Amino acid sequence: MAAGIGETNRKIHLDFHTPHWVKQVGADYDPELLVATWKRANVNAVTVVFGLCACGNAYYESDVAPVHPALQRDLLTPLLPAAEREGIKVYVHFAPGINDRAVIEHPEWAMVRRDGTRLDTNGGKEWGWPCYNSPFVADWLWPQLAEFVPRFPNIEGVFVDMVMYADETCFCEFCRRRAGALGLDLDRLTDRDRLQELTLNEFIERTRAIVKNANPDLSFTCNCRNFVGGVRNGNLDYLELEAPITWNSYYYPVLSRHIRTLGKRAGGMTTRFPKNWGYFGSLINEAQLKFECASILATLGSCCIGDQLHPSGKPDAGVYELIGTVYGFVKEREAWALDAATVPYIGVVADRQRNLGAQEVRDGYEAAHQAPASLYGAGLALLEGSRHFDVLDEENGLSGYRLLWLPENITLDPALAPKVERYVAEGGRLLVTGGTLWEQPVWRDTLERLAGVRLAGIEAADGGYVQPVPPYADRMPDAPCFVKGRFPRWTLQSADAVKAASTFRPFEDISLDRRFGHFHAPAGEEAEAPGAVVHPYGKGMAAVAAASLGADYFTIGSRHVRQMALNLIDALLEPEHRLLEVEADSPAVEVSLMSQPGRWVLHLIQYAAKRMTENTVIEEAPPRYRIPVTLRPPAKPRRVALAPSGEEPIWTWEDGAVRLVVPELRLHQMVVFEWEEETE
Repeated sequence: MAAGIGETNRKIHLDFHTPHWVKQVGADYDPELLVATWKRANVNAVTVVFGLCACGNAYYESDVAPVHPALQRDLLTPLLPAAEREGIKVYVHFAPGINDRAVIEHPEWAMVRRDGTRLDTNGGKEWGWPCYNSPFVADWLWPQLAEFVPRFPNIEGVFVDMVMYADETCFCEFCRRRAGALGLDLDRLTDRDRLQELTLNEFIERTRAIVKNANPDLSFTCNCRNFVGGVRNGNLDYLELEAPITWNSYYYPVLSRHIRTLGKRAGGMTTRFPKNWGYFGSLINEAQLKFECASILATLGSCCIGDQLHPSGKPDAGVYELIGTVYGFVKEREAWALDAATVPYIGVVADRQRNLGAQEVRDGYEAAHQAPASLYGAGLALLEGSRHFDVLDEENGLSGYRLLWLPENITLDPALAPKVERYVAEGGRLLVTGGTLWEQPVWRDTLERLAGVRLAGIEAADGGYVQPVPPYADRMPDAPCFVKGRFPRWTLQSADAVKAASTFRPFEDISLDRRFGHFHAPAGEEAEAPGAVVHPYGKGMAAVAAASLGADYFTIGSRHVRQMALNLIDALLEPEHRLLEVEADSPAVEVSLMSQPGRWVLHLIQYAAKRMTENTVIEEAPPRYRIPVTLRPPAKPRRVALAPSGEEPIWTWEDGAVRLVVPELRLHQMVVFEWEEETE
């Protein structure tokens, strides 16, 4: 099961990053008061930053750990029995990736940029980043953990934070020495990536061993490994996806749909801050925090809300009044969210990623990796189309998925190509967008057979014009749309291949070294090459689109680009093949279909952000009414009900489909389909 982390589904991540120069740390700390505050706020688990904070300090008595010089009392030891009495599980946080104290005392341990400057706090103005190849790990962190774990056998687990490298690092003497021994060149991005992944994976494995050798029952995880590929690390017992919507509106909903396919215990983490962690004197809106928790309930199940305790150690009553209200909202819904697994339907296949957000792409990144914008753009198109989907990687099985979308993949393993071909031949549907995958010989040959085309070449220009033709032009303007990306040129080879879109030449050539007006030339005459092709193959069907629909939708956001993708998906999935249809007629309704023993649960979540300049802000979510839903499950349900109210709407069963109308959506609504026995 992907969703739920035991009895820790209403968690607080309690930051306590306190610089070494702060005085009277913990002077007003009362563990009984803190636990009572959590209990009133419906909290049942916490991760406390009392082991090692990002400033490099520990907050318990120790002869080994770097205890904060102004700590007035041990914060951790008396907390544990108080929390245990109230049934609150305690995890302890350690921050090796950012550690000011370590690099202040040992500046040679700091990560180094290409220009030779160190990430050594810059005189206290910035965070300090010790390198994982430096002696910091073996000389500071591991001895502390080796002493800590046996001393605190009753904690629930260890949370290791910031297991990552800062951008444009590391060129320190320790990395150069190790790279040389491995035959790697740090000036090459791909070699630097290899060294960092090797270093971090070894760090995770050895750190876990220290924890587990001392106490095999403790849970162990690391933060900042939440990307396609990183989340598969077998040394992580559970995953917490840190992705507040204030960062952006796409990272959590897309990546959580990958994590939930892995079968690991998992949850989502946001914060109570409207800007970012540690923005004291601010509180997120109640509607926004409820929305984020609803999104977590709909995908991973277990919620975590971040707070930061005042250096005095006294909790803020107003903060926990808000959290208590939101966790009351979660508590009445969690029975339909925990211990749940996704129901396979549409799968977006992603290349392995690095730990980068879609807007943090550096020069040269796309040369070796699928652009994050392609993955997130495809995800956003499906989210806003009210489509239930998962994100898959090369290791996910394809069984059960009715349609796969390959959005502008670059490094997808050629060994997957025959599996995809077999998947289509046996009845699956396939959508491939953009020209990047066509540059791989194995994939090119496979896609030519699946699409019934022959590749004539790939355009040099980064963009072109495309216009869907009927019946693939639903809700599209009668005009060519400009879409970024290098278009492949195809000729139809199969008599069964159908042109689904036309391409148009620019009015004048789009040169790589000059502009036309503000951006590019307008559309000119129609070209011979099709812009999209739909082709039956075996028992299935494939569609290829020349345009990079995922990346363009993410970067430009045109509704018509999203609609092109949705129209092709609808053409591939005839009505009888559609597992779920939610006719919200709005890009603001997100859906997720999860399975629990004996029932399926459909989540509808209402998204409504304000117009803001920097942060995503939700203040209210206007209700939506009368949303038609059609579900084609394996068998007729014995009961359909709304949750958490238990109200039973009018529904029908005809031709293998359940049809009903959800009367009202206020932020989050669940529809429960129950069977006598468990339904796969």
